[in-house]
Amino acid sequence: MPDINSDPRQEHPNAGVVRQLYSAFAQGDLKTARDCFADDAVWHVPGRSPLAGDHRGWEEIGDYLRKLVELGRGTLRAELTDVLANDQYAVALQHTTARRGSKGLDVTACQVVRIRDGRILEMQGYYSDQYGIDDFFS
Repeated sequence: MPDINSDPRQEHPNAGVVRQLYSAFAQGDLKTARDCFADDAVWHVPGRSPLAGDHRGWEEIGDYLRKLVELGRGTLRAELTDVLANDQYAVALQHTTARRGSKGLDVTACQVVRIRDGRILEMQGYYSDQYGIDDFFS
């Protein structure tokens, strides 16, 4: 059982892989982002936009990330606000903004991340405004 009096500044190592992914994405470093994922990873994207669905393996996940950037026309920012982690999971709390023509995006979200051997195995997003996400990326 974990010590509830332990130093809260000492983050679980699984939080580090999530932070690394967000930092790499913010810098446009897809090579480092790729290193965050297990070979058999899957990213579940909810909704009805063209980006929705299950993205399996790095090729599909990398394509998904490139499409986010492309559709966000360089304005997409996914700011990581906090990470909670244990031995199997991490939860990434984020604030995402973007602008494309007359469309704007401003949502909070959480990504539930399953981690195995220090690499992301599965991601599932939950958004404060799913309809807004669908509209922006359609």
